[in-house]
Amino acid sequence: LPIVGTMFSILAAGGGRKLHEYIDKRHEQYGSVFREKLGPVDAIWISNPLDMKLLFAQEGKFPKHILPEAWLLYNDTYGQQRGLYFMDGEEWWKYRQIFNKIMLKDLNVHFIESYKIVINDLLNEWELRDGQVLPNLIADLYKLSISFMVAHLVGGVYDNYKNDISNDVNCLAQCIQKVFQCTVKFTVIPANISKSLKLKIWNDFVLAVDNSIESANNLVSKLMSFNGDGLLNSILNVHDIPIDMVKRLIVDFIIAAGDTTAYSTQWSLYTLGLHKSIQNNLRHRLLETDFLECDYLNNVLKEVLRIYPLAPFIARFSPNDIYLTDHMIPANSLVVMSMFTSGRNGKYFNNPDDFEPDRWYRLKNNKYKGVNEPFATLPYGFGARSCIGQKMAHVQMCLTLAECIKRYEIQTMKPVKIALDLITVPDNHINIKIQKI
Repeated sequence: LPIVGTMFSILAAGGGRKLHEYIDKRHEQYGSVFREKLGPVDAIWISNPLDMKLLFAQEGKFPKHILPEAWLLYNDTYGQQRGLYFMDGEEWWKYRQIFNKIMLKDLNVHFIESYKIVINDLLNEWELRDGQVLPNLIADLYKLSISFMVAHLVGGVYDNYKNDISNDVNCLAQCIQKVFQCTVKFTVIPANISKSLKLKIWNDFVLAVDNSIESANNLVSKLMSFNGDGLLNSILNVHDIPIDMVKRLIVDFIIAAGDTTAYSTQWSLYTLGLHKSIQNNLRHRLLETDFLECDYLNNVLKEVLRIYPLAPFIARFSPNDIYLTDHMIPANSLVVMSMFTSGRNGKYFNNPDDFEPDRWYRLKNNKYKGVNEPFATLPYGFGARSCIGQKMAHVQMCLTLAECIKRYEIQTMKPVKIALDLITVPDNHINIKIQKI
């Protein structure tokens, strides 16, 4: 059908929340490259890591990715200027270069000390739940992620001001969670139709975004007054960036951090709670090694992000004709890399459905023990438009896992499956019980 494409097939397969499974079966049926129209979106889907490498190599100076229709429609409707994630072309390149120098380098010790204050505050709260199932796990992790970002922004003064901004952080965490909850509803009724018909889901979405941006702006204004020595200080004092632009960039960093690291951390705790022997092994190693030097911890996180990729799809628009191993993709095509499929492919990973952190052990020939093609999993993306916060996020998640495992035994009460709500989320509430060691 020219308008809906194969949308009815997707609905029959479980709808947008099961799109990763639908596309995985399409790859089984048609191979590593196929073209399919989903509603109004006509895309070329690829799952071969060699083709992904070729795509990234030819993505051009200003790679362009796809954004949720509702977010773009909101910005256009209300004239909202947003940060790096929404930028393209020369403007994006200018600010991306600045932030590459600041954020894609190893973290200073004082950032990590501030991070430790953040995670210890949460774990102290969890002591009240000792021996119980955590009732608000994802909400706690949203708050944790935003607090980490705030600590990174203000640096060593975080502990002095954390109580002054506690309510702001809680409010923003709730607002950001609401934005993503509202956004996923547009998989049923597209945002432009919802807006035209003045439906409740559009009005709820607008209110959620309004509240998030307002809350984030209020928080950033307070952070600017703290005169810290963190990322915010670097941006304000080292680089010639107008104050309004600084706010735009920082607001979007905070909003992005809330959702992504929260769910990745939740998947990590969930998985360790299912594998007691691996959890015990990790705990033993962490008692002997600093978390930054613990290879096994890094391997655990790599394996979690392989099985539960936060972004099961990575999309690019082809700026010119692009040549893959056996195909030519015309210019201006939407190309979607199927990371869920490649990350669970037996050609690239031995026993791909099993959680095996040891597969990432490096052999003497510098290859991995159980990984035939590491490019088949890209948890932070790749290329010029890879995740700008990847260094920060990796350290935050490693620290969170390390401190949790050293203090608590974690038990996952029942398994869940993957669902797709813009990112990879559980299809049911994750119930994790903690027991103080």
